Amino acid sequence: MEIVSVIGMAVLATFLALLIKREHPAIAFILAVGAAILILLFALGRLSSLLDVFRQLAERTGINLQYFNLLLKIIGIAYLAEFGAQFCRDAGQETIAGAVELAGKAIILLLSVPILIAVFDLTLKLFPR
Repeated sequence: MEIVSVIGMAVLATFLALLIKREHPAIAFILAVGAAILILLFALGRLSSLLDVFRQLAERTGINLQYFNLLLKIIGIAYLAEFGAQFCRDAGQETIAGAVELAGKAIILLLSVPILIAVFDLTLKLFPR
């Protein structure tokens, strides 16, 4: 089970960061960020095969791939904004974390406009005027 490896690495990095933090807080922070990035890269590597399956399902069902790709971008932005905000919070920068979250939400809203238009168009076609 791969999650055991991820948890083991996270616990080890956390333990080391706590040991180092008193005398070298900057190094402890870099260690924590490095571990988080490695875990994120590990997770992203596993997601690529899942994305291929979803793409095949979208093609088989006739869903417009433009909308599917937009949804994937929106999900990616949500995860990256959360990761960036948590990074800022760990560094004690709550204001910057809030700004990262707000920027992520604004970008998601902007990207969702074509999907919202398609939903509204479909709704209008279902109800005669």
